[in-house]
Amino acid sequence: MEMRILLGKTVRFFYLLTRPLSTCLNYIAAGVLAAMMFLTGADVAFRYLFNSPISGSYEITQYMMPIVIAFGLSRCAMEKGHVNVELVISRFSARTKACMNSIVNIFFFALFALITWQSLLRAIGMMASGLKSEVLAIPVFPFVLTVTLGSGALSLVALKDVFEFLAEALRS
Repeated sequence: MEMRILLGKTVRFFYLLTRPLSTCLNYIAAGVLAAMMFLTGADVAFRYLFNSPISGSYEITQYMMPIVIAFGLSRCAMEKGHVNVELVISRFSARTKACMNSIVNIFFFALFALITWQSLLRAIGMMASGLKSEVLAIPVFPFVLTVTLGSGALSLVALKDVFEFLAEALRS
């Protein structure tokens, strides 16, 4: 009984932590995606109408892409929007499904915690080396840090899901 209460409180804590974080990151991703869309449209228009493309637009678009992808992942995970194939697992009991989902999310958490750690180390290395883009001389490390932040948020969502599925397994 006490374990269920503890798991319930842990799930609520992680939910209260990850929900606003993933929502905020998703809004940033949507804004950056809109800016990328307008930049690409303007670049095409300037190229064909005035024979003068926007200088560095390709580079800026490249740097916007990790923001859009990394910041949208945690919201997708919160909404359970990732693809699931349940050919075998659908035949199991609710408790077995919850246990298997807990195990899968433990691996998912470990993978994205590792990605978070390694991308942070990479960003620190890029900051120390002073690596910049070729055309506009934009520092690269802040964009690697967006991957760090996005994968860190996704790790927290995966950890929330671990506790959520464990609580579900105890209820079943």
